[in-house]
Amino acid sequence: MSEGEGAVGTYEECDFNEGMELEKRERRKAPKGVLSLLTSSLERAVVLLYVLLALTFVIFMALTIVNLQRVSAAWEALEQARMRSENSHTTAWHNLSEVQHTLDKQLSGELKAIHGQLLNVSQEVENVRWQMMQCKAECGRELLDHLRISEERDALEPVLRQLAEVKQEQSRASTLLDAALEEMRNLSEIFCTRCPAGWQQFAKTCYFFSTTTKHWLAAKDSCADFNAHLAVVDTEQENKFLANHIMENRVFWLGLTDTHKEGDWQWVDGRSLSLSFWNKGEPNNVGHQGEDCATIFSNGRWNDIVCSDAKAWICERSC
Repeated sequence: MSEGEGAVGTYEECDFNEGMELEKRERRKAPKGVLSLLTSSLERAVVLLYVLLALTFVIFMALTIVNLQRVSAAWEALEQARMRSENSHTTAWHNLSEVQHTLDKQLSGELKAIHGQLLNVSQEVENVRWQMMQCKAECGRELLDHLRISEERDALEPVLRQLAEVKQEQSRASTLLDAALEEMRNLSEIFCTRCPAGWQQFAKTCYFFSTTTKHWLAAKDSCADFNAHLAVVDTEQENKFLANHIMENRVFWLGLTDTHKEGDWQWVDGRSLSLSFWNKGEPNNVGHQGEDCATIFSNGRWNDIVCSDAKAWICERSC
């Protein structure tokens, strides 16, 4: 072999060895690249997982805040509904109370009006009854006088028959008057309960006429013992009623005095005098003691006398 061939062989052998070394190095480098790729993929996955967790947390917090807002709004709505319900309940009770108060006032006014009408009817009934009694007495006297005069004249038979018929008419009229008086009495009892024994009734009031005498203050106290007061005259009819129950030559105390102020006459119930039936020239307040208490006579006229005088008295109370 020549020297040149030996050199070529040596060079080829060197190239072969270098190629083997390069191949070995490439083979050693290959696993490191795969491992690096796997490591980079794992890091990206972890980062992605953190991002997903962060997004999940943000979404959870957002949903929680939205739900809390909805719950708060619902609670506010419920609270407002409760307040409206309480306000409606309070308003309803207030309106109901006002309606009840209005109805009570209306009913009270209607009852007062009915009571006043009943009093007026009762007074009218008593007046009619009193007039019928007077008519009965007067008519009876006129018929008797007529019969007596006719009988004294020796009238003829036809006249006597007419008188007999007149007597029959009188009897029928008397019967009708008695029936009417009884009806009036029953109607009067509808408006007023019976008065105590010994008391007289007029309209819806009971009156007691004493048979003994006392001074004015003692008579006032005596009426108070019966839950009554000395008589107070409100109408002309009431004054006539009192006068009709007083015998002649008798005087009765009324509940009228000016002891608190001379000339300022007031009733025992505190009302000032508005309707009066003074006798002529009265009241005159004569004498050094003065005349400060009022009396009533059988003719219905009043007089002022000394309060310390002893007189009969009239008590008055509701029946």
